Amino acid sequence: MTMTEDVTGFVAAFSLRTAPAELLPRVREAFLDSFGVMLAGSREESAQIAARWIRSERAAGPCAVIAQRDFRTSPANAALANGVAAHTLDYDHFGHQSAVMVPCVLAAGEAKGVIGRELIEAYIVGVEVSALLAKGMGKEAQELGLHPAGVCGSLGAAAAAAKIFGLTRQQIQIALGIAASLTAGLSQNFGTMVKPLHLGNAARNGIMAAQLAAAGFTANPKILDQRGGFFSALRAEETSEKLGKNFRFLQPGIAFKAYPCPYSSQRAVAAIIKISERHNLTPDDVSEITCAAAPNTFRVLIHHRPTTSLEAKFSLEYLLAAGLKVRTLNEECFLPEHVNDPVMRDLVEKVRSIDAPLPRETPGEGDVTVRVRTRAAVFEETVTYAPGHPKNPLTWERLAEKYRACARQGEVQEPALSRSLEMLSRIEDIDDVRDLLQLFATGDSPVSART
Repeated sequence: MTMTEDVTGFVAAFSLRTAPAELLPRVREAFLDSFGVMLAGSREESAQIAARWIRSERAAGPCAVIAQRDFRTSPANAALANGVAAHTLDYDHFGHQSAVMVPCVLAAGEAKGVIGRELIEAYIVGVEVSALLAKGMGKEAQELGLHPAGVCGSLGAAAAAAKIFGLTRQQIQIALGIAASLTAGLSQNFGTMVKPLHLGNAARNGIMAAQLAAAGFTANPKILDQRGGFFSALRAEETSEKLGKNFRFLQPGIAFKAYPCPYSSQRAVAAIIKISERHNLTPDDVSEITCAAAPNTFRVLIHHRPTTSLEAKFSLEYLLAAGLKVRTLNEECFLPEHVNDPVMRDLVEKVRSIDAPLPRETPGEGDVTVRVRTRAAVFEETVTYAPGHPKNPLTWERLAEKYRACARQGEVQEPALSRSLEMLSRIEDIDDVRDLLQLFATGDSPVSART
């Protein structure tokens, strides 16, 4: 079979009933994590602007917009708005597949009124397709600055939406062909509101592609197999060998974030926090901070002297300065007054990155060494696996606490907070996904969900 046919066959045939028993617990963790980050991100300016723009388009529909809780719109528009919210904090797991798929399947699932098992099956399909294609993106495409989450996320979302809408195999192939021409995302927009728009756009693209295919729109049904695509590093046999047999949720596993910043920076942040806590350091103590890692480890951290909150997230210098000064890293660290604090600016000037003679490992793996020099001593810490990496995992309890913190940041009050956590812990048993989303339908007292 061709690659497109392999992907289509996996999308059409996948069922939790035949999946490995160990898959579902890992899927629950990833869905919970991204749902919580979406709630937190919904209060951010980028999510609010996207939601207001969609509202101004006056596209009525059945689907909830988390950032505008008194407003409902079409599935594609809801996926766009909620996708921006899911990624605007850059707190979602490495690869960002879930920040596309969670908004996509929620919007499509709400429109269709699916049960939890159907929602989760579509979510798994979307993540697996997107992750495999991202791995197969040609080197040339990546060197052009294409953002895999935007490019491959559109095709994964098309697969997920097609699963929920019950498309035929032929229609799934067409949906993939449509989505392939809608892909977008450039790395030079990292550190701006456009980066989360990449993911929101991918979620919308997937729903639009599936709906157009169902309506009879045409496209190349072998889009993954012919020249002109992005996947020159992926062979057709790899899809049949991996899809449905090896799950990204299990191998290599999902790499969660302990801190709300790019994944490549997580080991460095963990190291500087350990140093600051153990030795009770203050900015005045520091004469120099160095961070040594394999070449290109920090290539997406393109802002060396940030002036805005979003730039600060993509600044290794700022992240290390904040980790030392605050001894943690949370959203408060990225408030404009902290980013432009003279003490923080002075500390940023003392940070430099060093290319160490090390091979670049899988993202999130490999030694990252932070060294802090003071007038009296030199302190050093090496972190090999980022907190949240499958080899340094976060427990369900830690992920649940992250969810609670994110939900509170998203202005979710009790009893909706605890009720939503309970439902997400057994999401495959939900009778109707609208029950979950109804908890966030208004900005005040939530309506009780049906169970």
